[in-house]
Amino acid sequence: MESNMIREDVTDTLNELFVEQAYNIENAVRSLKVIGHPVRLKILCVLQNGESTVQALEKYVGVAQATLSQHLSLLKDRGVLTSTREGNFSVYRLAHEQIADLFEMIRSIYCV
Repeated sequence: MESNMIREDVTDTLNELFVEQAYNIENAVRSLKVIGHPVRLKILCVLQNGESTVQALEKYVGVAQATLSQHLSLLKDRGVLTSTREGNFSVYRLAHEQIADLFEMIRSIYCV
């Protein structure tokens, strides 16, 4: 057997896993693709410290509100963020606490 070959039992297990997890894999890919943008990473940087209004995000991220809203909409659509209305303000937060962990891992690797 060549060293680069995967054992047949492992191949069967992987094939079953990929078939059963196809939707989850696709969902993960969509989410990971959407965070791979400088403005969106800045948004995550702010939100890993807690929720924020669009106005505060605009100040910290440094883009116009219309542009920011498009980025927020994409992040929300991909399940990375959630939002609620509080009076006249939309408040955004990370959809899952683990996203903050993921961001921290990215920061520890690339922001040394």
